[in-house]
Amino acid sequence: MVIGRDTIPIHMINTYTQFPATGGGGGGGGGGSSVPFTIAVDASSGANNAMTGALHHFNRTAGGGGALRGIYIDFADGTSGTNGGQSSYGTASSPTRTTQTAHVRTSEVQGSYNIQATFEMVFFFGGYVRQGNLGSLSNIHWQTPSSVTTSLSNGVTVQQTGELSDTNEHDQDNTLVDGHSVDINSNPSFVPQGIYADLNKSNGSGFYLYSLRWGGGRGSPTFPAANDTISFTFTVDADAGGSTHTVIHEFIMKFI
Repeated sequence: MVIGRDTIPIHMINTYTQFPATGGGGGGGGGGSSVPFTIAVDASSGANNAMTGALHHFNRTAGGGGALRGIYIDFADGTSGTNGGQSSYGTASSPTRTTQTAHVRTSEVQGSYNIQATFEMVFFFGGYVRQGNLGSLSNIHWQTPSSVTTSLSNGVTVQQTGELSDTNEHDQDNTLVDGHSVDINSNPSFVPQGIYADLNKSNGSGFYLYSLRWGGGRGSPTFPAANDTISFTFTVDADAGGSTHTVIHEFIMKFI
């Protein structure tokens, strides 16, 4: 993995912005000198102010003689045959947050569908709450978006598939790595993916999973168009230095 450049040799996109975490609740100090924590790719070696996220095809065979299933859709990097990604980075206000825009080719989505038809693909996300300069962390709380903002064409929609178990809600380490999501020889068969420990329904948990569903009629699906976007905003709260702080990160998927 190369930090500080757009190309990263895994299916999912690890991206960053040079933006300090800001305090919420109790405040984060003046001049940006106090950084209670950041959302990071991993515990130490990856970038701060980052999340990993990707579109996942549950039904694709991933090895193991057919026992392993689930493939991540590659992000675009402009180079044929390279599993990498492109992103642009920034910040936004109201609320103050870091932003990243990750690009995926609609042709990749359609190509994966053509290999194994499916009525939807799901979005998985992950990250690590990395301690800042205000001391140890406690009461970590991940919050998934209760809704998403979309600009989609061709009848394509994003669906909230329901509230799932929030087992990982208070975990510091919810890193997401590229790999299969189902092992039919295991019990349970679902392999945890980032912030999602399992797919058990849990009404009232506030922990949401989203999927991308095609337009068109049965047997004639339509797919996202170039410049379509989907925006997911994640919030993490944690106590540090005697106060509660909040970090917000917006992950935008843009189709090209």
